[in-house]
Amino acid sequence: MQAVIPLAFVGLVLGGSGAAAAWAQTIGASACAIDVERELWIRDLTVVEDPVRTTWVEHPAHPSEGVWSFGRLMSHISGLVDPAPFVLHLFEQFRTTQQVNGLVVPPQSIFFQQIIAPWIAASQASGRALDFSIAPFRLNGFVNRIDLRSFVTHGPGPSAGEGRIVFTVLFPDGRASLTTLILEYALLARDADEVKAWAQAWHDLGSIPFGPEYNQALEQVVLRFAGPGVAPGRPNGSALRQLRTNEFSRTRPVVFGSDPWQWREFRLAPETGLLVQTTAEQTVDTSHNRSALLADYVNEHEAEILAGTFVVPLTYQGVPFRSGASDGEPFTAFLSAPGIRSNDARHLVSLNSCVACHSDETGTLFFHSFPRARGERTLLSGFLTGSTFPDPVEPTVVRRFDDLKRRVHDLCGVLCSPASVLASQRPLARVH
Repeated sequence: MQAVIPLAFVGLVLGGSGAAAAWAQTIGASACAIDVERELWIRDLTVVEDPVRTTWVEHPAHPSEGVWSFGRLMSHISGLVDPAPFVLHLFEQFRTTQQVNGLVVPPQSIFFQQIIAPWIAASQASGRALDFSIAPFRLNGFVNRIDLRSFVTHGPGPSAGEGRIVFTVLFPDGRASLTTLILEYALLARDADEVKAWAQAWHDLGSIPFGPEYNQALEQVVLRFAGPGVAPGRPNGSALRQLRTNEFSRTRPVVFGSDPWQWREFRLAPETGLLVQTTAEQTVDTSHNRSALLADYVNEHEAEILAGTFVVPLTYQGVPFRSGASDGEPFTAFLSAPGIRSNDARHLVSLNSCVACHSDETGTLFFHSFPRARGERTLLSGFLTGSTFPDPVEPTVVRRFDDLKRRVHDLCGVLCSPASVLASQRPLARVH
């Protein structure tokens, strides 16, 4: 899918005053052709089912062997640490109660029992702590999130946004479960010129037909952010910002019950180099939904919320405010509260929360990238590809979502604007 965007509209799409006007003036009436499938959300079967790159090889004879497999990527993230105990530590956190930001996150026991425990058992039967050749993860695709570039918010240090790798989590028999796992890496950049270089690297992929040449070029881009030792000074030398899960291992969504549908986030601990659960970025804890506290927050920060510069704090009015894990318990499909003055501000806070962005705030059925069966390309949500949905608080307001088109505009703007204009842009508050 190729989109040709008149760049005179980019400044209007991205918002802002002086910076946006300068952007639009700089790019004038020129046009930019972006191939969404090759540059922004890469999910072609020739890529995600590449037999060489997606198959784990314990001792590769060639650098491309297994380079996109879950095991190889985790070995890069773990650095000098054995990836087996590193990965086991990650998933052990699902079977025990976690304390995150002073909030209790209950175990996700069914996920562990149905997915991880069988993998451990099958691995031990072959004499391994974890056998990555049978790791229950199927590649969904690669995502360019250069629109999340920032020098001040969302993650440690400057970056040109994120490069993401999405996996379907599998049952022991190879069927897709209702769980996805996403590796989200910083595109490291010290200045706006390096941001432009990242944009050009992604854009260059758009001129290459799918096939061996494309996969080789994509491999080089991915290794720049997901390869070993690409981030000296960071834990394990990895550029990983966070690992996220959207998990529920039963065969259909269940909101109530012992294991709610849940979104979790993990980051590398500087002290240990292990992945530990942390707060869900930009997500208000669902216990505050419909509360006076939520109304106070939205009203107090209305201007920055509407400007797209807000950051959900860890605490607000002396209580834990940012979520330890975003879920539907107590029942939540969007965030609202009596007394909120601006429904647009409410919408933006809700849109940034995992549970609402994946449900009634956007008309999405839990996934923006759906789990996929072998031989099938992953489906994307209407939020990404284009849909309309009534506002859950003011149904007469019909909201239009087309986030991939927004990302096309953004990538065009980065490609065609001078570094001085890029350096003056404010960061985007949205992290999804």
